Amino acid sequence: MQKAMCNSSDCKKKGGSLKCILGGLAAGIAVSAVGVVMMNNSTKTLQKKAGKVADAMEDLLNSAKDMFQ
Repeated sequence: MQKAMCNSSDCKKKGGSLKCILGGLAAGIAVSAVGVVMMNNSTKTLQKKAGKVADAMEDLLNSAKDMFQ
């Protein structure tokens, strides 16, 4: 129905530009969401690795204490 009401080329260009802008925004939001998910996953992985290293250091310290007693 909008096509029947709008016959000028300016109106058609504005509609096309608006669609492009909205498409760009949607793509940007999607990329941002993927980036956030990836950052959360890598943060969790780093936290797990840091926890494992801390546990290994604690075990090493305990074994050194046992060795020198």
